[in-house]
Amino acid sequence: MRILSGREVRKRIFEEIKGGLEGREFGVMRIGDDPGSRYYLSGIRKNAEKLGVRLDVFEREKAAWEEIENKIEEWKRRNIPVLILQPVPGISPHEIYKIIPPELDVEGLHPWNMGLLLRGEAGIFPPTPQAVLEILSFYEIETKGKEVVIVGRSSVVGRPLSMMLLHKGTWDATVTVAHSRTRNLFEVTRRGDVVVVAAGSPMLLKREGVKEGACVIDVGINEVSGKVCGDVDFEDVKEKAGAITPVPGGVGSVTSILIFKNLLKIHEGIHGK
Repeated sequence: MRILSGREVRKRIFEEIKGGLEGREFGVMRIGDDPGSRYYLSGIRKNAEKLGVRLDVFEREKAAWEEIENKIEEWKRRNIPVLILQPVPGISPHEIYKIIPPELDVEGLHPWNMGLLLRGEAGIFPPTPQAVLEILSFYEIETKGKEVVIVGRSSVVGRPLSMMLLHKGTWDATVTVAHSRTRNLFEVTRRGDVVVVAAGSPMLLKREGVKEGACVIDVGINEVSGKVCGDVDFEDVKEKAGAITPVPGGVGSVTSILIFKNLLKIHEGIHGK
């Protein structure tokens, strides 16, 4: 059984982008107290400091729509790329991304960027699905002709990841997307040569839901009794899986640096460099 450390992948990406973002500015919004977004922001702060990026963080326990809209409008006037950490309590992410220009959308969730993803064209794509693919690539986990089961259908992870994995000539996977209404969930996940769990449900996947030797990618970031854990019961699954990502130190480590890879793409586009 292999531990697929995200930290090793992160180091490689960091080396690719260092020096290209010195002095750049980046707007980050976080509303509420979701543990996943708190963990995510912590990683973003650390990477920003190392890369010389200036963060403008709008962080509130609660915020009215007018406050959110005003802050995004300010970032737009200043031509600053924008990241909205999900979830935003009481507000649909689709409403927020309607008012962020696609060229300033660091997470690639604007309808225009999602359309490019669907068409298989180059663009700014969601960093968490990108992180999953970076890990699979780095550790040479084969997906061509393999069955990949994704647990979770969010617009941030599950749906875009399913589209990426279907791209002809690159990943060429056979993809199943399971979710909270899927009957006999573990029967479905046991089919997966690769199982990606992004359900937001602590310790959801157990060993009985894993094929012997399968690769298990845990996207979840949860807080239980003051400790960070994933959507996979790591201790229960690790001896049955052929490869598995840890939490922390797995997908989240890669996601937080891929934000800056997207940021570099955006700044190169804005400034024509």
